[in-house]
Formats: sequence, C-alpha cells, structure tokens
Amino acid sequence: PHDRRGAPKPLPPTDRQHPKGTFTMQTCVPKPGQRLRRDKLDQDGTFLLRDADNGGCLINNGRDDLAIGECSADQRWRELVQSEQVQHVSTGNCIDSGAGESRPILYACHKPRTSRKQKFKLVDTPGWIQMEGTWGDNGRKRWFEKCLDHMPAEPISVTVQKCQRTEKKGTRWEKLHAEQPLERRLWEQAEKPPPGALPLGGSAAPP
Repeated sequence: PHDRRGAPKPLPPTDRQHPKGTFTMQTCVPKPGQRLRRDKLDQDGTFLLRDADNGGCLINNGRDDLAIGECSADQRWRELVQSEQVQHVSTGNCIDSGAGESRPILYACHKPRTSRKQKFKLVDTPGWIQMEGTWGDNGRKRWFEKCLDHMPAEPISVTVQKCQRTEKKGTRWEKLHAEQPLERRLWEQAEKPPPGALPLGGSAAPP
C-alpha cells in the first residue's frame, strides 16, 4: 500500500513477527534459522537434525513445543516417507503445523491418512523441514510450501519502480520455488500433431 505521495506505507504487524528462538512456519528461504540438516544417521534410519549455523539440534522441550537444544540421543528423528511425516523417535509424535499453521508443534501422528498439517519432508539442501504445498477447490485455492524457522526475519515491503532507476541501484532477484505445473509437463511429453493437421475436434464450422 502507498500514501497519497506514492510512498510505501509501513506494513501492519503480522503473526510472522515472533521472537527469535520460537519456531514458526515461514516462506522457505536458504537462511539462518531454517537450515536443519540430518546428522549422525544410524542404521535404523534415525538421525539428529542439526542447525547448520549454530550447531544445536531440533529437540522436543518436554511438552509439545519445538526448540533448538542439546544434541542428545533422545532427540533423534525419522522421516516417514510413505506417509509424508517427520517423527520424533522417543515420543512417537510427528511435526504438525499447529493452530493456524503458524506455530509448529509435536502432535500424535495422523493415521491411517496424513492430513495437510503433518505433510512434511526433509530437503537436505539447503536443509529445510518443509511443509508440502497443495491446492484445493479445483485449483482456485493454493497453499504454498512453508518451512520451520526459529530466526524469522521482518517482512520487507516491495514497491514497483521504474526499471532504469532499479537497474542503477543494482537490484537483483533470485528465483525460488520455481515449479512447472503438471498440465504443462504432460503437454510437453505428449505427441504433437504434424503441421497442417486438423485441430482437436475437427475443422472449424463453416460461417
């Protein structure tokens, strides 16, 4: 939003403005607070989830909350690939996006079918614990991927500026989460009719 002079107005507070150290669900970005990588993988498939920036590990703090703490043997995890869940081994509970899908917690693993709130996967590079994106209402609703983050950054307001001014400032963008829709992939893989062939459904009706 802008004021009458065209200057951007400050954004109102949002639920993303949590104190550092509190895990929240945020847009996936390769930044400190989101880089949680598998460490000390065991033969049974369990592992620690170590913070690549501060050396601590993702732990259950004794309730249902998630925190960064000591990398001990009772804080191991496993990825349930078939059911798309990430499970805390000693409690048997799974990562859940929580109320409003903003504050992740540990909750009893959904069975036999996993609901959207517990559909997580581990992305080894850069090290995300990522909640799967999905859609509903025939594509009219979209839920994009989000990741666990214990160092949330303040949102940055964006305005549209003239390209020449932006180029002088050296502003550059990085494309994240680029995705090609399934329909496009299927169309590219399908056999195409030769040039001059009748279109699908036959020739156009006479005028």
